[in-house]
Amino acid sequence: MSPTGAISFTRLEGDTELTDYLEQIAQAKPEVFLSRWQLLAFWINAHNAFALDLIRSNMPVHSISDIGGFRYAHVLMVGGTLYSLDDIEHVIIGKQFREPRAFFALYDGSRSSPALKHTPYSEAHLSEELDKQLKTFLADSSKNYLDPHSNTLYLSEVFNDYAANLEDAAGGSLLEFVKAFAPPKMAEWLGRHPNVRISYLSYDNTLNSSDIEQPHEPPTHERKQTSRRSSGGIR
Repeated sequence: MSPTGAISFTRLEGDTELTDYLEQIAQAKPEVFLSRWQLLAFWINAHNAFALDLIRSNMPVHSISDIGGFRYAHVLMVGGTLYSLDDIEHVIIGKQFREPRAFFALYDGSRSSPALKHTPYSEAHLSEELDKQLKTFLADSSKNYLDPHSNTLYLSEVFNDYAANLEDAAGGSLLEFVKAFAPPKMAEWLGRHPNVRISYLSYDNTLNSSDIEQPHEPPTHERKQTSRRSSGGIR
């Protein structure tokens, strides 16, 4: 993985460690996990491992939108049951756990995705790891930034997808949730400007990959027809 988070998915094609891990997930029995943190870490890690496998299995592609069924096809085996990435993200993590920070630990391989953590999430340090992951995500100006001149906070589409969950966790205010994890200067400014306007940046489904050339494009708040929910079947 490069310092920017770019991954060589073609090099992953022969990665036996990922293959072995997926086999372990397929045989796992989540119902026997003893703690909430252990189970949540398991599902986050499973989601991210499956995302890597789906992309490497479909290379060469330029975007996750090029992979039919990327989010919705039920091809991910966990404990003898087939799931989709969307099942894990929304049905399991979104509904079974009241942990909004977890959404920012879910990796999909795109340029707009939260970064992939270098090591799997662990039960013992999960809360600290989720804090760090969310703070790092908010500090990335290619995904979130503040424009004081226009009194506008530009946020990743991920915040829009889970606005209701995040508001519930912060007393009904998305802004309060953001302030709790924002870089100090941003948090201080937001504290003095409670009427800041929130706008969402378009979601870039292009692979964050060292296998393809990726010219730098600044984030835009202009809506595009494609979104992080646009990809649909396994080739």
